[in-house]
Amino acid sequence: MLKTLIITSHVEKLEQIDIDFTTFDTIICADGGYLIAKKLGLAPNILIGDYDSMDQPDDLNVIKLPMEKDMTDSEAAIDLAVSEGAGHITVLGGLGGRFDHTMGNMGMLAKYCGKLDHMAFVDGQNYVFMTEPGTIKIPRNRYPFLGLISYGDNAAGVTLRGVKYPLTDYHLTNTTTLGVSNEIIAKIASITFTSGKLLIVLSKDADQ
Repeated sequence: MLKTLIITSHVEKLEQIDIDFTTFDTIICADGGYLIAKKLGLAPNILIGDYDSMDQPDDLNVIKLPMEKDMTDSEAAIDLAVSEGAGHITVLGGLGGRFDHTMGNMGMLAKYCGKLDHMAFVDGQNYVFMTEPGTIKIPRNRYPFLGLISYGDNAAGVTLRGVKYPLTDYHLTNTTTLGVSNEIIAKIASITFTSGKLLIVLSKDADQ
């Protein structure tokens, strides 16, 4: 499966982005994401969007979308990447700006949770992904903080190890902030749960 980078038109903390762009097979820009790509010195393979935030480039592979449609440019870019065979998708941006867009992007994580090898939204301060029941290992790296949010009514059997505030067989609902702002203190933290979906947020302070 292909490894695809999608660049959105709003990226927080661009100067703090720490991604090895050479590892991607394809780069797709959603609308104004092309301007971000230019700042990063990247040459996208495909541009997709309605171009309500910038003029449409003439010298690139462009998929023009209508301004009135039933999805965002980011969703269209993600769906395109999947249709082109992407199994690992990193979306640069999509976590700031208009809050309805941010929440819609979390819906995209839910849509493809368990259907791809991995999908995450990344900016200079956060790395956000969603996972199904099981056990995952997270190394302590540039993101020292760990947040867990139940996507849906609840996530059952949540067990955390290697963190400042461990949990054992906890029933995490979506009406509590208990899972927010934990810290990874071991070389590798582990997250185990038995049902539901977990939104996992790795983050750092803005000045780090």
